[in-house]
Amino acid sequence: MINYYKQNIKNNITYLLIILFTIFVAYSKLYFAGFLSWDDGEYVTKNEEITNISIANIKLWFSSFYVGNYLPLTMLSYSIDYIIGGISPLVYHTTNVLIHCINAMLIFTLFKRINLSVQIALLGTLIFALHPIQTESVSWIAERKTVLSALFYFIALLQYVKYTDKPTNKGLVLFTICGIAAILSKGTTVALPISLFALDIWLNRKHSKKLFAEKIPLFISAGVLGYVAIIAQQSGKFMDVHTHYSLAEKIFYAGYAYSSYVFHFLIPLKLATIYPYPETVGVIQIAMAIITIFILFTTYWSFKNNWRYLLGGIIFFTANIIFLLQLISFGEAIMADRYLYISCIGIITPLLFGVQKLLANVSSTKISLVTSLIGAMLLISTFVRNDTWLSDTSFFNSLLEAYPESAVAQYSAGAMYLKNGDMQNAEIHLNKAVRLDPNNYKAWYNKGTLHLRQGKAMDALDAFNKSVAINGYQKALFSRAVLHQAAGNVDLALADIDEILKKQPNNARALCIKGDCMERKGDNEAAIDLYNKAIEYNSKEPLFYMRRGIAFSKMKQFYLAAGDFDAAILLQPANGEPYYYRGMLKYQAGQNPCEDLKLSLQKGYIRANDAFKNLCMKKK
Repeated sequence: MINYYKQNIKNNITYLLIILFTIFVAYSKLYFAGFLSWDDGEYVTKNEEITNISIANIKLWFSSFYVGNYLPLTMLSYSIDYIIGGISPLVYHTTNVLIHCINAMLIFTLFKRINLSVQIALLGTLIFALHPIQTESVSWIAERKTVLSALFYFIALLQYVKYTDKPTNKGLVLFTICGIAAILSKGTTVALPISLFALDIWLNRKHSKKLFAEKIPLFISAGVLGYVAIIAQQSGKFMDVHTHYSLAEKIFYAGYAYSSYVFHFLIPLKLATIYPYPETVGVIQIAMAIITIFILFTTYWSFKNNWRYLLGGIIFFTANIIFLLQLISFGEAIMADRYLYISCIGIITPLLFGVQKLLANVSSTKISLVTSLIGAMLLISTFVRNDTWLSDTSFFNSLLEAYPESAVAQYSAGAMYLKNGDMQNAEIHLNKAVRLDPNNYKAWYNKGTLHLRQGKAMDALDAFNKSVAINGYQKALFSRAVLHQAAGNVDLALADIDEILKKQPNNARALCIKGDCMERKGDNEAAIDLYNKAIEYNSKEPLFYMRRGIAFSKMKQFYLAAGDFDAAILLQPANGEPYYYRGMLKYQAGQNPCEDLKLSLQKGYIRANDAFKNLCMKKK
C-alpha cells in the first residue's frame, strides 16, 4: 500500500507540489492563531486525558464520549500533538493543515483513478483543497475529527478502487479496516459503504451480488459504530434538541438544508460559523425544498439515461449528507460547513466530468490558465475567510454579524466576554440570549457562571437550576454541585455529583468533590478512596493530592499526608495553600512549621497569617 502511494507521488511531483504550496499559503494565517473557546477546551486545553499515551488513557478514549462524540483515534492524534508541543496551538493547527494536504493528495489520486485527466484532476483537487467552506474543518482545532476521518475515508476509497482492479481478500480487509478507522475518528463517516456504490457507478462496474457482498463487513461495522455514535450524542444531550418541530417540519427543513448545502458550495458568499433554523418559512426556504425534490427526481432520470457520473455524484453527496439533515435533530444549528468536507466530492466529481467533456478539444495551456484563475480566486477567499478562526473575538464577532438575533450567537458572545472578564458586555449578550430563547440551557448555564463571578450565589443557583431542568446539562449540574458544596449543603452536592458520575465515571474533578463531601460527612476512608480514583485519572492536578493529604492528616497518617503535600507543592510551587497544610502537619508532629507558614504567606495564602503569628512570632 505504501509503495502504491510512493509511486503516485513520484509520477505527479509537480502537481502535488502545486497543491501543497497553495494549501500552505491559503492557511498561512493559522500559524499565528490560538485556541477557540468553542470545544477546543473540551478536546485539548482542558482535557487531561490527552497528556500522555498510556494504557489507561487508550481505554478511556475507546470507552468515553467527548462533547457528544465517539472518536478514539481523534483523541490519539491530539495526544500525539500534546507530546510534540504541549498546549501550543501552532502544533494542533499545523497537524490539521498537514492532514488536509494529505487528503488533497489522496483526492487528486482518486480523481485520476476514476478516469479524469491529470489537469482536470488538479482542478478538482484545488477546488476541494482551497474552497473557503473547508476552513471550518481545517482551521478549527476541535474539528480535527473531520479531517482525520476524511483521511481514512479517502484511503478506503482508493483501496476500494485498487480492490476493484484486482479483487483479493487482502484488498477487502484493507478497505474495510480503513473504513472502520474513519468511523472511529468521527461517527458521521458511517456513510462510507454507500459511497462505495457511487464509486462502482463512476468506475462503470456491472451490477452483481458481489457488489453487495464485498461491502457487508463494512456495513456491519458502520451499523455497530453508528449506534455507538448515536449513544454518544444522547449522552451529551445533543439529540432531539428541537422537539417542538413536527415530523413534517423536520422533513421540510431537511429539504431546505439539502439544496442549501449545494448552493453554499457552488456560491460561497454568505458563509457563517453556524446556521440557525430560519425564524419563519419564506419563499427561499420553500424554493430550496422544491429544488431538493427536483434533485432527488434527477436520480431516477440519471439512472434511466445512464448519466452515471451525475448519478454517482447524487448518491455520494446524499449518502454523506443525509444523516446530517436534522431528520433526527442534534445540536442547535440546521447546517454546518464542516459537513461538506467529504460530501462535496459528490458535487465536484460530476462537474469535473462535465468540464472534461466540454474542454475535450481545448489546449492544455488554456485549461491550465482556467485552473490557475479558479485556484487563485479560491486561495484568496480561503486566506480571507481564515480571519474568522484566528481568535475568539474574530470568531464570535463573525457569528454575531451573520445572525444577531440568534440565541446561540448571543450566548456564545456572552461566554467570550465572560472569559475575558468583561462582565458588562457578557451580561448584555446573555440577557439577550435568554430573551430570544428562554429554553436555551447553555444560555442559562453561562448566565449562572456570570452570576457566580459577580458574587450573586442565589441568582447563579437559579440559572443553573433552569439549565438542569431544561436539559440536565452536565456543566450546570457540576457548577450547581460546587455551589451546594460551598454553602455546606453536602447532600444536595452529592446528589448532583452522583448524577454526573453516572455518565462520567472517570470525571476526576467530580470524584474530588464527592471525596470532599464524604470527608465533611466524617467518612475519611471513603474520601481517600475517591481521591485515589481522581489521582488515577489525573495525576497532575495538585488539588487532588492536597485534599487527600488533608484526609490522611485527619486519620493521623502523617507520613502519607506529608507525601501528598510535597506532591502538591512540586506540581504547583506558586500556590501557598499546600505549604500551609504541610506546616500545620509539621506542627502536629512536633516539628517546626515556621518555614512553610512563611512561604505560604509569601505566596499569598492569607489563612496562614494567624497560624504564623501564633506559632512563630511568639517564639521570637
